[in-house]
Amino acid sequence: MVIDMRAIEDIQQGIAIYEEQIKQTKEFNTHDFIQYMEPYFVRYGDRTAMPESPRNILIIHDAGVGDFINLSPCLRAIREHYPMAHIVLVLFPRALALAEACPYVDEVIPNLRQCWWDDFLSLYEWNQDFCAKLLPYHFDLAFVFPHYGSAVQLAYLSGAKERVAYDISRVQKSSFWHGDIPYDVVEPFINRSVPYRSENTHATDRYLGVLDAFWGQKVKARETEVWCCPEDINCAEEILSDWLVEQYPLYAIVMGGEGAYKRWPPEKYAQLIRLLQEDYPVLRFVLLGGGAIDEREVQRFLQVYGELQGRTDAIRNLVGKLTYCETVAVIDKCEAYIGNDTGNMHLAAALDKPILAPNCFPAEFPLGPDDIPTIFAPRQTPAVFIQPEKALEDCKTKRSEYGCSNAKEAHCIVQIKVQAMRKGFDLLRARCNSGQNGTICVNQETLL
Repeated sequence: MVIDMRAIEDIQQGIAIYEEQIKQTKEFNTHDFIQYMEPYFVRYGDRTAMPESPRNILIIHDAGVGDFINLSPCLRAIREHYPMAHIVLVLFPRALALAEACPYVDEVIPNLRQCWWDDFLSLYEWNQDFCAKLLPYHFDLAFVFPHYGSAVQLAYLSGAKERVAYDISRVQKSSFWHGDIPYDVVEPFINRSVPYRSENTHATDRYLGVLDAFWGQKVKARETEVWCCPEDINCAEEILSDWLVEQYPLYAIVMGGEGAYKRWPPEKYAQLIRLLQEDYPVLRFVLLGGGAIDEREVQRFLQVYGELQGRTDAIRNLVGKLTYCETVAVIDKCEAYIGNDTGNMHLAAALDKPILAPNCFPAEFPLGPDDIPTIFAPRQTPAVFIQPEKALEDCKTKRSEYGCSNAKEAHCIVQIKVQAMRKGFDLLRARCNSGQNGTICVNQETLL
């Protein structure tokens, strides 16, 4: 890659000049900005026709770990479709470790401030600096899988000749598109928009829908996947060596995660594991997660687990001790996942591990196509989501796509009883034994 610093500096200077105009007028007109910027891109060869076989391809994704895992079939399909291209992935840093282990991309560039923008000028200033990392590639083609308008603008500022994304003017604002930037501001940045199909309800199909429409044929391999390196597998085997030698059935337990309304109380996990130990003494449980929230939750678990006289030889606390790729390797050694709706749950799903999870979406609410359990449910493995029967009073009139609208605390989810999860465990085993894949949402009252 030959870097023309003069060209990059010239383009950035042009962006900076327009920024001063925004500061003075307090307005931004996308069509006016594009008309102003196009001569810069033409001058440095970024507006010639895209070659039949793209040489450099940009992929922009702007969400978390679970979203990235749901994107994995797209990465695989793009590599298969363009085997000789140099593929660069720009993504939010949470999924960086997983992305760096991905065999389908050549480079990964983290974007530290890609989402939750409500100030267009600050977004503009960030992207002005960030585009300097992308301009040297002279991208022939960019695929944008955005949740936020910042990704769409960045695709344009990268200089990519063809910029492919949904016609976002036709995508309803929802849990899938929740940027604060108006549609009409960012839509013109895409010059190869494709139609959004409402039947693509799951996140993976929504992402793949971009490729289905652009290529004019449906991508066949639609399973999610995750990756790790041999050293990660060695790490997992060393940590679990004694249990693996004894061939104990291992279960991954995850109690933390972002979004307080998705966190079932750790005290209840302690009670659930004690119940499972009584019926299945051979089971062993691996506690997983990372970050301050997860460490706080596991300490509450350990306290109650000790009070319940839980067997210390049956649990192994790995919270905060593993990288994401090491976690992949550990989950792969487990028979199933029991825990909250987290990125780790999506890791387990991609590894085809059965899943038992408490879910804050009350059973009394009809489940719609833009609700979280519809969009982000495991689909290629057996999964059971246990739901509270009804919403708590203050959520009845203002339900969100999560069902529970009280985002600052564990709320509707605390109604889920330990005994319902215990019976959900048996239901999950029955689904595994009968070969039933996909997620079912179960009103806990039907189990009690």
